[in-house]
Amino acid sequence: MKTIHLLSTGGTIASAPGKDGRDVSGALPGEALVQALALDGGIRLEVHSVLQKPSNAVDAGDWILIARECAALMAAGKADGIVVTHGTDTLEDTAYYLECVLDTSRVPVVVTGAQRVPHALGSDAYINLRRAIEAAAADACRGLGVLVAFNESLYGAGFVRKVSSFRLDGFDAPGLGCLGFIDNGRVALLQHPARQPRLSHEAALPRVDIVPAYGGASREMLAAVLASAPAGLVVDGVGRGHVPPDWMPVLREAIADGLVVLVCSSTLHGATHQSYQFAGSLHELEQAGAIAVAHLSARKARIRLAVALAAGMREPEALRQAFIWQRERC
Repeated sequence: MKTIHLLSTGGTIASAPGKDGRDVSGALPGEALVQALALDGGIRLEVHSVLQKPSNAVDAGDWILIARECAALMAAGKADGIVVTHGTDTLEDTAYYLECVLDTSRVPVVVTGAQRVPHALGSDAYINLRRAIEAAAADACRGLGVLVAFNESLYGAGFVRKVSSFRLDGFDAPGLGCLGFIDNGRVALLQHPARQPRLSHEAALPRVDIVPAYGGASREMLAAVLASAPAGLVVDGVGRGHVPPDWMPVLREAIADGLVVLVCSSTLHGATHQSYQFAGSLHELEQAGAIAVAHLSARKARIRLAVALAAGMREPEALRQAFIWQRERC
């Protein structure tokens, strides 16, 4: 008998009908969510209603709360697996924060949600939840990091993204594909995910902002963000990690003043790389002291930088090591 703990946090998967014909996201507690769920007799489910929010309202404090709930269950030896239900808008953010800080070597952690509310025609709420529970109970999912179960597919939290606002196949790892499938209760793994070193999560997270580069992006926008004094900055660069030429003086000054600046690519997949030498190129950015990160969205780079800064990591080499991808299970 496997004991799986379900941590419910709200979202579409926990929605109820509202009075005006729209749905109230996160209205159902976890106990109500599982009432219609038919599980295999070999799984014992324990439910914890941690939050009841739409996921646009989930913040860093909530990430820490969820992580502590998971860590406490693991430390107590009470869980064979953990499932977190979550709204889909920021599901990838929460899943990646948990990936940064949790040890899944003994207890799989699987995050899921739904694109359609439980009472909608053809809802994916219950099938996604059931498949996530089955994945959390599978020994094969130990040590793979935090996983996302959606549309009967499994994804690593480092690479998964929401790719549709409404379709049932709402999540994917663009350019990479899923790790495997949950087929009638059986987990079939076809790939193992690359992962990054686990970080401490004891301290509150400092504010890290994202600035997107795009054609004609104003340096005044960048300067306004920097004037608000973030603890770190992620530049969501174009292509291989480039920015408009007139951003360079502003970024050089900020880096010289001690601000940690990361650069990633806004493309769906592919690494940053010093392929070119022109004003605003990644070459210039790294020469100025920015740190390029590869194969990570700006949203996720922001989370990892905040966790690293909270852990006291500021030296460029230590930060580079924190973003390295490795292949070992951990």
